[in-house]
Amino acid sequence: MKSKGYLLLAVLAALPSFAQAQLTQPPAPTATRPVTLPAPSPPISSSRETQQDPARPEPSRPPNKPKPVPKPKPVVPPPPVRPIYDSKGQLAPHMRQTSPGRVLDTRTNRYYDTVPSGIGQKVVPPPAGTR
Repeated sequence: MKSKGYLLLAVLAALPSFAQAQLTQPPAPTATRPVTLPAPSPPISSSRETQQDPARPEPSRPPNKPKPVPKPKPVVPPPPVRPIYDSKGQLAPHMRQTSPGRVLDTRTNRYYDTVPSGIGQKVVPPPAGTR
């Protein structure tokens, strides 16, 4: 028990010196080594000029032709939505046209064939044996 008291007293006595070590400023980064800057590199264009033979002429190049600018395509609006009629001739708003001659019944998720009818499309009834 007595040794614990001495140990505690020693730690408390050393505490101010540990705190003092934490408060000192760190040394400058260049204090231990000299500062040296890299040497500037020579320009690239001057080295190319010295490599070419001055007596040899440059080959003639055809002048650069500008590329033709493509004409912008006109914006074509999508064709108007044509009404779809069921096989009995009644308007079927739940049917969506998927391609020319095909519609999707969104209630049953089945595809049906269509034929033009007036200003819209009329669903062709499926053959009798497929139901």
